[in-house]
Amino acid sequence: MVKITFKFWDEVIIHETLQLSYEDMVKRFSLGVQPGGLGTPLRWAEGVLFFNEGMPPTDEVVKEQLEGKIHWNAVQWALMPQYKNVIPIVDISAKIPVVNVSENKILCDVAKALKATIQTP
Repeated sequence: MVKITFKFWDEVIIHETLQLSYEDMVKRFSLGVQPGGLGTPLRWAEGVLFFNEGMPPTDEVVKEQLEGKIHWNAVQWALMPQYKNVIPIVDISAKIPVVNVSENKILCDVAKALKATIQTP
């Protein structure tokens, strides 16, 4: 029988974050969506709506990935306390799909870490 190994990420390295208001996040991901179309899917966990951009697969990045470190170039995110599977864009009858990734411990940890960066006066 073939040996199957699961090796989860040891570390997620985020190089840039951009916290937006929920409204600005929706506006940003509505740009370029055709009337009646679907926008880029977003992720949701722990009350956080987010979109991550991976790093180009350079030799160094791939080497680190094999060592258990994943690099994300940037994460755009906003607070969205309640999960919704779709965000309607009313003025053009389009939708932004939202994927509930709450079953993924790593993505939940990312969402918690993003929320922890919120500064309170």
